Amino acid sequence: MTFPVANKGFKLVCLIHRNMTATVHVLDGTEPLPHDQAFYDKQAQEGRERLLSSIDLGSHEEHSGENHVSAGDGMITATPGGSENLALMRFQHESIFIHAGETVEWSNSDPTASHTITFGAEPTDPMPPSSNVTLDNDGARHATISSPADSAHSGFIVAAAQERTGLTQLPVGVTRFRVTFKQPGTYPYICALHDELGMKGTVIVRP
Repeated sequence: MTFPVANKGFKLVCLIHRNMTATVHVLDGTEPLPHDQAFYDKQAQEGRERLLSSIDLGSHEEHSGENHVSAGDGMITATPGGSENLALMRFQHESIFIHAGETVEWSNSDPTASHTITFGAEPTDPMPPSSNVTLDNDGARHATISSPADSAHSGFIVAAAQERTGLTQLPVGVTRFRVTFKQPGTYPYICALHDELGMKGTVIVRP
């Protein structure tokens, strides 16, 4: 495939296997890529090893690169009686250590459950992001905070719903959220939907 124009998200779907989807983000030639090719190669290798080894849910560390946190995980399974969902309501790498000025990325690997990354004040409506959240070139949401007293809220981070043959393709889902930390400190955060189930984490920022 050749992509002649920039677009924040071209969705792909296999019409035979409706859960088999992907997104291609095509940036303008002047825009920098968020990661180098080695990062994406490693990501592909980890995904391949996970599929081939059939590792149990929760026992792996997906996207195990530095400054990354997996916000929940899940899978869809089936029996002769129908389909069911299994969801892990935890931040993997609940405590992460970085230096001031660095950025942490969260991604939601659960195919059905929504999560949030919420620093500071918990919003009344958890669906939209807070006003200090912007959109990066590759479609990820991004906030910058300077103090543990600051607030930042990702809004719902969730994969797009399953496609259906014969229906209009659904929009791209928002599955990633980034926060840049300007100053040292201890920054606690929660999932505003599942914090009562223990879905909490901490970013410890060193000088």
